[in-house]
Amino acid sequence: MKTSPASLNQIYGPIEGELKEVSDLFKRELISKDALINDVCEHLIKMTGKFLRPALCLLSSRASGRPNRDAVKLSTAIELIHTATLIHDDIIDDSSLRRNLPSIYFKWGREISIVSGDYIYAKSFLLLAGLKNVWVNEYFAACAHAMCEGEMTQIEKRSNYVMPEEDYLKIIHKKTAILFQAACMGGAYLGGADIESVKRIGEYGLKLGLAFQIVDDCLDLVGETETLGKTVGLDISKSDVTLPILYLFQELSETERQGLLAGMKAKEEGLFLEIQRLAASKKSVERAMEKARSFGEEALNGLDRLKDSVSKDSLSDLVYYCLDRTK
Repeated sequence: MKTSPASLNQIYGPIEGELKEVSDLFKRELISKDALINDVCEHLIKMTGKFLRPALCLLSSRASGRPNRDAVKLSTAIELIHTATLIHDDIIDDSSLRRNLPSIYFKWGREISIVSGDYIYAKSFLLLAGLKNVWVNEYFAACAHAMCEGEMTQIEKRSNYVMPEEDYLKIIHKKTAILFQAACMGGAYLGGADIESVKRIGEYGLKLGLAFQIVDDCLDLVGETETLGKTVGLDISKSDVTLPILYLFQELSETERQGLLAGMKAKEEGLFLEIQRLAASKKSVERAMEKARSFGEEALNGLDRLKDSVSKDSLSDLVYYCLDRTK
């Protein structure tokens, strides 16, 4: 697979104006007359990320046919859903850092963080309801439901480092990839695509989301906190199963596995460095990245029903961007 030379700004070129509208609407949706809510939301605005999921929605809409004004509202709702999950993730992870700023959890505590995440979720579905589109509302309600299931299953399966790879993939499908899939399908639907094309571009989003999460797994093991904007090693400290660690355990003897599990349970000092050393020696990260690249290839195949366009090119370039990212 080639490496894309395109920057994110170049990739977002065809939807630059619409993304600005999404950013503006996102900020307006977070304005409140309540002082505490407004303080929390102003902090959230400072923490905004790459708007990857809204971009997928907007590009899918344009690549599938005609621009649709409702795509801006849908994209904003998608970013609100994603933001709500990050707030709740930081509570679950006991994380103090998000995008190099104090997390809502660290700054305001558990109770405010829980309700803040719920508040943002509610905001997203109010925005979706305003679209008055039955298919969109039902689909994104099902998407949010599946995301919660994925998060719960991940927690349930902690420390199960010998689970089948298929089970791991089912977890990240629901936890992460399904929102990528929904963003693409929602955009294509609003763009006027036929149902088969909507499903096909959904496959692109699904495979891109799987690749994205596997890269995230790898960065948690070999990335840098300053670059990522969040603490590395969180997956290991929480005993969450990631693909490179799953691959590592496949290469260890039963005695080695039990020793490593005991160290994880006791939270031994220097354990993270030891796991990094073992993963390097067993080439676990390289193997996981190869899996991510294979999903990237499958994602590109999901674009084959689309006519050639600058938006289709951007969707293609996003695959390479997500695979090559360092944060």
